[in-house]
Amino acid sequence: MARWTYLALLLIGAIGDPATSQPVLADAKALRPYSETAVAITGPVILSKKRMVFETGGFLDLNVVDDAASGRWGASGNVPVAQVFRVSGDAGQLRQQNTLCGDQPVTFMAAWDEESSGYAYLGIAMFTGAEIPTGVAEESICGTFFFSTDVEK
Repeated sequence: MARWTYLALLLIGAIGDPATSQPVLADAKALRPYSETAVAITGPVILSKKRMVFETGGFLDLNVVDDAASGRWGASGNVPVAQVFRVSGDAGQLRQQNTLCGDQPVTFMAAWDEESSGYAYLGIAMFTGAEIPTGVAEESICGTFFFSTDVEK
């Protein structure tokens, strides 16, 4: 049911309110996968400004490039601001032997807040290449993942 709701929201453009704050904070937070790609590839994650840890034990080290990067972010490209991180490390194989960017290393990650029908979601996009991304339409994008931020500790 949730995936159909998400698809419907994408098609009508209901997701995509502007981010008003930094979605990824210094303190680690547990996130549940919401989108089909997050369910199939990452599973639940623990995320902070320094690291993203996956259920397999794999992790990515993160360094903030820009806490308020202007661009076209979000499921519909209508979110104007995202946090952009330089990524180091290799999370390895995740769920079902999937990886975040196929056989390419992840070099950047973007994160932004979205809200739909009163629920808050965290959008994350992974990128390869040397250029700092400016939106979800970049050729270097290799995956987008959405997580529920309504997780109890």
